[in-house]
Amino acid sequence: MLTYDNEQETTFYEDMQNKEGLDLRDKRGKRHDLSFVLLGVVIGLLRKRDGQLSSIHRSMVNKHKDLCESLGIDIPKAVSRAQLPRILESVNLILFEELLFSRFGLKLKEEEKQWFAGDGKELRGSIEKGETRGEVLVQLIRHEDRAVLGQAHYNGKKESEKPCLQELINQKEARTQKITADALHLCPAMTGPIEKSGGIFVIGLKQNQKELLADMSKHAQCFKAAKELITIDKGHGRLEKRHYYQYDVREEYFDHRWKSTHFRSLFKVVRYRTKLKNDRHSIETAYYLSNGKIQKSDEYFKAIRNHWSVEVNNHVRDVSLQEDQLRTKKSLLLKSWQV
Repeated sequence: MLTYDNEQETTFYEDMQNKEGLDLRDKRGKRHDLSFVLLGVVIGLLRKRDGQLSSIHRSMVNKHKDLCESLGIDIPKAVSRAQLPRILESVNLILFEELLFSRFGLKLKEEEKQWFAGDGKELRGSIEKGETRGEVLVQLIRHEDRAVLGQAHYNGKKESEKPCLQELINQKEARTQKITADALHLCPAMTGPIEKSGGIFVIGLKQNQKELLADMSKHAQCFKAAKELITIDKGHGRLEKRHYYQYDVREEYFDHRWKSTHFRSLFKVVRYRTKLKNDRHSIETAYYLSNGKIQKSDEYFKAIRNHWSVEVNNHVRDVSLQEDQLRTKKSLLLKSWQV
C-alpha cells in the first residue's frame, strides 16, 4: 500500500517536470522520463526500503503498474537496474532534495550532502580614494570542483558580510547541505537555521568570540581527542605538517544564545610550516566548531582543508579575469560582472 494520495503524487510529478535543473536529458532522447523515474525513487524511500539502489529498484518494478494507473499514463516497463544509476547521475541533488523536503519532509543522508565554502571577496577597483572599503562579492563554492553555487554582493562601507552570506544560503536552499565558513560567521543567526534544516556547519573560532574561544581551548587541553589525523604536504617551497584533533563537546556548557545551534564537535588544527629555502619554522593553531558528530571517516578534517578552495577561485578571478582592475562607483554594474 502506498501511504499518500493520488493528488499529492500527481502534483509532485508535475513539479518535477516543471522544475528547472532536474530534467537534464540530452538531445538523443531517453526511453524513460526523468521525473517519472525520480518519483519511483521517492516512493521506494517512502516505503522504507533499506537505501540500497537494488532495493529501491525492486520497489519501482513492483509499484510500476500502480503508479502508471494513479498518474493516468502508459509506460510499458520500469527503468532497468543498469540504467537507473546512469539516470540518477544527471540529477541536481540540491534541487531534488528541495522538492523532497517541501513535499514529504525527506532529507538526503549526511553522506549524500555536499560541502560548500562561503566567503567574501572585496573588489579593490571599487575602493574610492581615501576609503578603505568597497564593493564585496560573496560566494558559495562547492569543495569538490570549485563550482559556484551562487553569489551576491554588498557595499563594505554600509553593510556586512554576515547577513549577505546568510541570505545567499537561504536563497540557494543550502541550509540542508554542509557549509564551511570563516570565524566572522560564527553566530546563532548562521548556525541555528543550518542545524534546524538538518545541515552541517564547520566554522572557525577566533578572538571575535573571546569567551567561547577560551572555553574551547581549555577543553582541548583538559580532554582527550576523540579522533586525530596527521598529514604532511610538500610544495610551493615549503613543508607543512598538519595535526588535526576532534573533540566531543556535547556535554560542554554553552551560553543560552547558542541553544538552537547544538554544538557537537570542536576541531583543533596545529600547522607546522617549514620554508625550505631558509629553514624557517612557524606554528599556527586554529579552532573550529561544528554541529557534526564524531565519525570514523576523515571527512571533517578534509572539509577544513578544502575550505580554502574558495581562495583558489578568488586567485583565478584576480589573475585570469583581472577582476580587481574593474573600476566603478555604481554597484549595480557589479551584477553583470558576476560569473
